[in-house]
Amino acid sequence: MDSPQPRRRTLPQIFSGAVLLLGVIALKMKALLLLFLERGRAFFVNPFEGFGAMQYAVAGGSFVVTIAAYATQAPLAVVIGFVVITLIHEIGHAVAIRMKGLRAGFMVFIPFVGGAVTLKDQPRSAFDDAIIGLAGPAAGTAASLVTLEIYKWQREPTWLLIALLGFALNLMNLIPIGMLDGGRISAAVTKWMWVLGGGAVVYKVIDQPNPLIILIAVLAAFQVYASIVREKTDKRFYEVTAGQRAAIAVLYFALVIFLGHQTWMAYARLELLRR
Repeated sequence: MDSPQPRRRTLPQIFSGAVLLLGVIALKMKALLLLFLERGRAFFVNPFEGFGAMQYAVAGGSFVVTIAAYATQAPLAVVIGFVVITLIHEIGHAVAIRMKGLRAGFMVFIPFVGGAVTLKDQPRSAFDDAIIGLAGPAAGTAASLVTLEIYKWQREPTWLLIALLGFALNLMNLIPIGMLDGGRISAAVTKWMWVLGGGAVVYKVIDQPNPLIILIAVLAAFQVYASIVREKTDKRFYEVTAGQRAAIAVLYFALVIFLGHQTWMAYARLELLRR
């Protein structure tokens, strides 16, 4: 007696199985897409939400004044590129502020100092404050990288100089001093980092005193004092989990190392072009 032959899959069976498999994959992809959109919705915010005529006037007016002031010291093309990178840096802060459900106040640019975004609502925790602090240098770094790529396409040294200034600007903002982004970020890691930043500022004040560095030292001291007072009156603000602390530390030091490398490489390229 012959043994039964295995049943062969017919073309309709194979087709229906493939359709079923594609249907399952489509449902999974739809679920992942919905999850991505739900999680990614927070990134699509209007950084200027709530801005009125006064806020736009302050931002636009100080932007133009800053360009005019810098133009007395450097070529206009370099000045415009540098101030635009500063603008993108501040927009990065504003986006993070809105992502956290907070309201931005004024965006202002100060010649030979930089820019700032004030807050109508204060961050709820040191972790949120650190995220807002990181967003500015991250956006500024992205803008500087785009500028560097434009230089690689066009080989115009002006673009390389703008990229160098952008990298240096964002790197300096990461110094762990109270009033700078680095001060806000390091508060979520360890406030002992302020000792390093404060030591660097004190050294500059003694070695090369000038009104700007003295102003930074005074503002940094005031920020440290305000933080000490806040820690006593609002202890929950500085309650950061170990995971959050580690994440901020990794992002901070990775950005510092990357910006340090890019600043050095851009400077070396510029020096080679000058020879």
